[in-house]
Amino acid sequence: MGNRDSRLGDYNSVAEVLSKIVEIYGSFYITFGPYFYFQEKVFEDRPGVSWMLYLPHTLTAAQVPEARALIPVMREDKQQGTIIVSVTDDVFDVNNRDHVKAANDIEIRLADQDLLPRFVDL
Repeated sequence: MGNRDSRLGDYNSVAEVLSKIVEIYGSFYITFGPYFYFQEKVFEDRPGVSWMLYLPHTLTAAQVPEARALIPVMREDKQQGTIIVSVTDDVFDVNNRDHVKAANDIEIRLADQDLLPRFVDL
């Protein structure tokens, strides 16, 4: 059995917090997950997906079929971005190879479509 608890709750609770951060501060991206995921991400020069990644784009399941959930982030009744969730049935665990693979696959898909920004472009 995996780690089903996080201090912020399940993925829906965490996504609510991320949505509020975007609403209040705006952002080019927000990544949320274990600190040590940075050693596992695919691209050194781009943000990692980890458990969740917010990007200021409207994304669809057709664009990111590897995502377990795509949560629209709204501002003034208009979608301003999407939270991409790599794992929905558990708290993301960097020691779980399936979790890391899911996040890595999403990063590759986003980069292939030029949707995962490089840090130098932010």
